[in-house]
Amino acid sequence: MKNPFSFRFRSKKAAKSPQGNRILSPEEIAAQEAQKMQLAEQQAKEKARKKAQDSARSTRPRNRIASVDKEADAKRPNSFFQRFVRNGKRSPQEKRERQNRQSIGPVIRDVLSGEFLTREGVTRHIPYLLFVSALFIAYIAMGYQFERIEREKLTTKRQLKELSAEFKTLKAEFETELQQSTVEQNIADLGLKQTVEPPFLLEYQPVAP
Repeated sequence: MKNPFSFRFRSKKAAKSPQGNRILSPEEIAAQEAQKMQLAEQQAKEKARKKAQDSARSTRPRNRIASVDKEADAKRPNSFFQRFVRNGKRSPQEKRERQNRQSIGPVIRDVLSGEFLTREGVTRHIPYLLFVSALFIAYIAMGYQFERIEREKLTTKRQLKELSAEFKTLKAEFETELQQSTVEQNIADLGLKQTVEPPFLLEYQPVAP
């Protein structure tokens, strides 16, 4: 059962509770002001940082390689006719030097005369070339050694097969010689004959004196 006096207590509590916003104390007001100042400082720092980044991007120097490539493309002749005209403007000495660079005659002459062996790059790598040559010689020697061993192995296998066949032949001949008919033929040549009567036991009786 509900208490009839509960409504009175509720109305009194509702009347006592304050209505509207609570009045802040001076300490709370100071704390709010400090938070607002910190937020304003952070926003100012963020704006300054973004502004510095934008200014750095705008004042950044262009890529030197890209500029060099553009200049080279600008200087490079764009058509076959321009290249032909440019080649025609060269002096005879430049043409001769270019032909000498592009020809393979000097290379063949250096190879045949052996002058390429006296260059600094070749002489510096002489120990390495000797090492590689030694490896090639060792590889060739190992190849010959392997071939010799294989030939000896094949020869040994062939000899083993021949000896095995000879052994089987001799064994078959020996078994044939051990047969009774063959033995009879062999002893007939010697004048011996096989006995037909069965053997009997001879008893010896000593004679009295």
